[in-house]
Amino acid sequence: MNTTATLSRLFAGIQSDMDQVDSLFQERATSGLPILNSASMHAQGSPGKRLRTAITLLSGKLKHYRFDKLLLLSVAYEMLHLATLVHDDIVDEATTRRGNPTVNALWGDKIAILLGDYFFAKTAGLIADIEDPRIDHLFSDTVATVCEGTILEIMTAGRIDLTIETYYEKVKNKTACLFAACSKGGAIVSQSSPEEIELLYTYGMNLGIAFQIIDDILDYTEDQSTIGKPAGNDLRQGMVTLPLIYALQEPNTYQEQIQHLLNGSARTEEEILAIVDWVSTGSGVKRSLMDAHTYANKAREALYHFPASPDRDVLDELIDFVVRRNR
Repeated sequence: MNTTATLSRLFAGIQSDMDQVDSLFQERATSGLPILNSASMHAQGSPGKRLRTAITLLSGKLKHYRFDKLLLLSVAYEMLHLATLVHDDIVDEATTRRGNPTVNALWGDKIAILLGDYFFAKTAGLIADIEDPRIDHLFSDTVATVCEGTILEIMTAGRIDLTIETYYEKVKNKTACLFAACSKGGAIVSQSSPEEIELLYTYGMNLGIAFQIIDDILDYTEDQSTIGKPAGNDLRQGMVTLPLIYALQEPNTYQEQIQHLLNGSARTEEEILAIVDWVSTGSGVKRSLMDAHTYANKAREALYHFPASPDRDVLDELIDFVVRRNR
């Protein structure tokens, strides 16, 4: 799948609005302090897929499209997402993201922490300008939930006995809740009914879960040339994800090696890749992919309560994009 071409086609109808989101983001993220401004511009250098912006705008288009409000909300969500990435890189001690140096690698942890805080502060002004207390509460709850998910991830690192239930709790809190906030926020701003707001929240939550499962699968099935990090990177960082959880449920001879690796013991590249190959070719990836499709179908079921329209079609196609992508 050509990711860029697929998203360009899907987002053609909202491209001009997405461009305005980008412009306002740059405007609000600009600082008069040179070092902070340089770090901010660098963090924005790899914009990613902009799925969250698209979900926010398209959810708004299903009812009454109030772009002036959705513009502010979209920028706030993208800025929140970028802030969490900057802070994640500090926690993970990462030196690269998508093949480029991280903010903490170039400017150090102190500047990176403050840049993330700067982005968080800027989102407060954006949300205030929307002038809807429901959005205020949604946004603050989302930030708090992402923090809880990140802490849960730290606390469960290295746990070879991580349960599927805890894995999903972590995924919902750290990743999926922001997708859900985007679709729910779009619905709130567009004056949807309480039932429609809940349906779009369900859509975003299940789409976000499917997205993270696929991300975790790709960590075992793709290499640095496609995902920008070496295969098995989660494993190297002591992170137990769904493919490994499922793989460990089958009889295997890797239990001890995996435990040593998760504990931080040095292993050869050959040993690591042997584990990666075992997970990717066994039942771990296959069962995880089945779960991703299950959550994708739940997202589609919620979406299909809305009347057919070109905008619903794009949200529908985004589900297929999420589960079929290779990076």
